[in-house]
Amino acid sequence: MIECREYPRTPVDMQVFFSSTNKTDIREGTMFDLSARGCAVTSMSSVQLGSAVRILIRASELGSHITIESAAVRWSEGGEFGVEFIGLSEIDERRLHRLLQVATTHQIRQS
Repeated sequence: MIECREYPRTPVDMQVFFSSTNKTDIREGTMFDLSARGCAVTSMSSVQLGSAVRILIRASELGSHITIESAAVRWSEGGEFGVEFIGLSEIDERRLHRLLQVATTHQIRQS
C-alpha cells in the first residue's frame, strides 16, 4: 500500500520527554517515527486523544535538544501515541529539519 503523506516519515529511536501543556509532570517515552510535522511515541504513560503536549527531543546527533512547545495528540492506542507539531521556534524547526536529514542518511546507510 502506498502512503500519500505530505511529509514522509522517518524511523528513529530517540528518547523524548513530554508533559501536558497545562501541567508540570514530566513523562518519558521513545520516539519511533518522525516527520517534519509530527512524530509517534511509545510510553508507559498514557495521553488523551486531543490533548496538547510539550515535547523535548533528545537529539544527541545534533549536540542539542529540540523543543516542541505545542503538539496535538492525534491518536493514542496501546501505549503509543502520535502528535502533530503545532508550535515550535524557528531555531527548533531548523534543528528538526537537520535531525531528519541525519536520520534519513543514517537509515539509508544501514539498509
